[in-house]
Amino acid sequence: MLTMRGAHFARKLLEHEHAAVFAAPPRCGRCKGAEIEIRRRQNGTWVWRCYAPACKTTPKGGTNAWTQNIRLGRVR
Repeated sequence: MLTMRGAHFARKLLEHEHAAVFAAPPRCGRCKGAEIEIRRRQNGTWVWRCYAPACKTTPKGGTNAWTQNIRLGRVR
């Protein structure tokens, strides 16, 4: 644990962790819903994923949820 005073350190930490990107999920590209979660694939790629039942369930009961890769900018 670390305790620091000042806003500069907090801004740098939030920038490094991509807080602004993760705080603004998009609408689902398929159902236009807002039931979006963030996931990380085994290769390290972050993705948005819709978890609305109407969107992710196929007619046979499987899952085919909408996903979108998250593009992260470089940290300065």
